[in-house]
Amino acid sequence: MSRLAAFLEPKSIAIVGCPSDLGRPGARPLVHLLKHGYAGRIYPVNARHAEIGGLRAYPALSALPEPPDMAWVGVPGPDVEPVLEECARLGIRNAVILTAGFGETDAAGKARQQRLRRIADEAGITVLGPNMLGFINCWTRVPLTFSPAGGIDRLIPGALGIASQSGALGGIVVNRAMDRSIGVSAMVSTGNELGITVSECLEHFADDPRTGAVALVAEGIRDGARFRAAAARLLEAGKPLVALKVGRSRAGSRNALTHTGALAGSHEAWRAVARQLGIVEVDTLEDLVEVAGFLSRERRPPRRGVAVLTTSGGASIMMADHLEARGLALPRLASSTVEAIGKLLPEYAVTRDNPVDVTAGLSEELFEQVLATLARDPEVDGVVTTVTGARGVERARNIARVAREADRPVVVCWLSGSLTDAGVPILDAEGVACFRSPRTTSAALAAARSFAAARAAWLRRPGRAGRPAPAVIVPDLEGALPHAVAAGLARRAGLAMAPGALVAGPAGAARAARRLGFPVALKVVARDLAHKTEAGALALDLGSAAEVRRAGARLLAATRGHRIDGLLVQRMVRGIEVLAGVTRDPTFGPLLVLGAGGVTAEALGDTSVRPLPVTRGEIREMLTEIRSLGVLGGWRGAPPADVPALVAAVEAVARLAAALGDRLEAIDVNPIVVGPRGRGARAVDLLVQVRRGGGRAGQ
Repeated sequence: MSRLAAFLEPKSIAIVGCPSDLGRPGARPLVHLLKHGYAGRIYPVNARHAEIGGLRAYPALSALPEPPDMAWVGVPGPDVEPVLEECARLGIRNAVILTAGFGETDAAGKARQQRLRRIADEAGITVLGPNMLGFINCWTRVPLTFSPAGGIDRLIPGALGIASQSGALGGIVVNRAMDRSIGVSAMVSTGNELGITVSECLEHFADDPRTGAVALVAEGIRDGARFRAAAARLLEAGKPLVALKVGRSRAGSRNALTHTGALAGSHEAWRAVARQLGIVEVDTLEDLVEVAGFLSRERRPPRRGVAVLTTSGGASIMMADHLEARGLALPRLASSTVEAIGKLLPEYAVTRDNPVDVTAGLSEELFEQVLATLARDPEVDGVVTTVTGARGVERARNIARVAREADRPVVVCWLSGSLTDAGVPILDAEGVACFRSPRTTSAALAAARSFAAARAAWLRRPGRAGRPAPAVIVPDLEGALPHAVAAGLARRAGLAMAPGALVAGPAGAARAARRLGFPVALKVVARDLAHKTEAGALALDLGSAAEVRRAGARLLAATRGHRIDGLLVQRMVRGIEVLAGVTRDPTFGPLLVLGAGGVTAEALGDTSVRPLPVTRGEIREMLTEIRSLGVLGGWRGAPPADVPALVAAVEAVARLAAALGDRLEAIDVNPIVVGPRGRGARAVDLLVQVRRGGGRAGQ
């Protein structure tokens, strides 16, 4: 049993700071435990009372008849540390700290939290909190929480696990889920995460046989590597992770020297991890509950598409619009299905293919038969039916009967209001997915399909892409590496560079140009000059030695004041320009960023990002996500580009990042110029930034 699994099933609980008045908020944990019949022993701790809620109260933890499995700490801030110290002395190994005013406040609060951490670490105490609302274990009826959700009439055990850094939002998810009869395995609010983090919650849910899907409310991830590993475990276990990520501010300015850093801020990093690991992203609490609840009960994805059945032409069009916007097809029905439906419908119901509009006048008996016929169609993997004005209870019972017999999902979009709403609880009780809008309906079905595809791709994923990273020696520098050093490292990683020469001045540039062959490009190389075009440090298509000399003098004059290493002369290469770079995210580590070359990617925000390492398949997928790189396949008579060579170049950039290991700060290769198929791809500009260290880099 994992640490968290044991934590969520305490056999005895001390509630420290429990007031005698059960109507006060501080008494909620005790009230909730008593209401739901917690089977363990409860010890209220309050020095001023001998009895609370019909239970004997104790003046201190040391007065208890046994060291409890769990201590709930709901005391004022100054008293938390002494209570945790007493837990340490008595051998109490689990504590839930409600109290706020620690690491989420100021420097003094952070220092107080660090003292709590030292006490817990030294004594081996597992801490949930501080600054959270506790947890609810529905299967063993342990609602140890300050959240009003603990007082819900009936805890419904089920397959949805909930991890939330926000206690309030976690409680709302529980409440809304149970309003829809969606069963919950456990809800854990983690707060400041002194001990238990949302990543540990994901690990627990991945291993928990009673959990089938997870709803996550995250403000910020503190342990990126562990989070990625936990999300991968959920993916491998076939348990969808649906996430509502709040706090989407952009934080790209820390790498302002490179294009790459400006293109991969904190939210982009989160989205890159989500895309790689099949995490289903949602934007609202409604979608979190509805989509995660659906995925916790439905394991049959609509890979080929769905059939739509309505009694309203407008509803059928609206539903089709939303489904197709999410990439869900509405295939033509099998001829046998169309024929069978035709025998059931009146002559005026002329829409007999997908979507099927049977009109509002069809009897409930015939509606059920049409729905059952669609649910047997060999061309679809699911059926969506809308309810717009029928007799709600009867329609719900008919749908539920079909859904029980069907070998594929039967999903309801209940558009009607109070006139028919009595049917919704019937569907909820039967476990039939029922949504209130086409948007949410299509989002849930698309999530089921995208998760299945992401899992299949992940399980096919090789352990490592391409050849291993080379061992490299990096100078003990900080910031941008000299061009010669950076280029040497890139070549060792397998990155093809445009032919060129680094020279001291205009005369040397002219001589180098003659050797390389005209036309050439000329640029100033300076470690503090990342964007050459804006600085007037670049000249292209120079066709003679005289042009090179004049351009060299002009470029050096324009960049006076920079730390210039020299002039780089390169043979002109032509093709499609692609940006490839790596930036180090403080949470998730190195991120690969691809986009259109030059300033296009930054201007349009048209990029694709993935955490490293990546596979060749992922690189190819990233390229398809960049709209402006659609020209790689050929455009208006131009030949297709050498995509295999581009993929190999991107692999080399990823190898260089791996070789630099912890020294890596950022890599910016902008652009890689991709020639026509068979002509290769070459990097023409390179910036490598490192953090201070020394000697051999690598992972």
